[in-house]
Amino acid sequence: MGIDIYARWKNQTPKQREEQMTGFSTKHGHVGYLREAYHGDPYATHYLFQEVFTKKGETKIAAKILRERLPKTLELIEERERRLYKEVRKKQIDMIKKSFIDFVKLCEQKEKETGESCTIVADY
Repeated sequence: MGIDIYARWKNQTPKQREEQMTGFSTKHGHVGYLREAYHGDPYATHYLFQEVFTKKGETKIAAKILRERLPKTLELIEERERRLYKEVRKKQIDMIKKSFIDFVKLCEQKEKETGESCTIVADY
């Protein structure tokens, strides 16, 4: 069981939505999908997308806010990977961090293109 996060944006195509169906991948932030398992805190998704967990699973969040929260989110990812999973491989931790970074970059790009913040959807 886990937390699935999706970015939705104006004029998103069916193909773009389909690309987000990744089978619970932890490395597809670049298509607007993030996955975090329910194995204990800290939850990077809960910090980065605070509003979505208080707004019944879906809300618009400005890319500027996501960018501001990203440094702390990356710290939480590292803490989580080391503490919960005893992960010490920098490459593995960096892969998960990159997915979150790519997700934020995609939201910034889509907001710039469309003039609207992405809607963040949490399925948990």
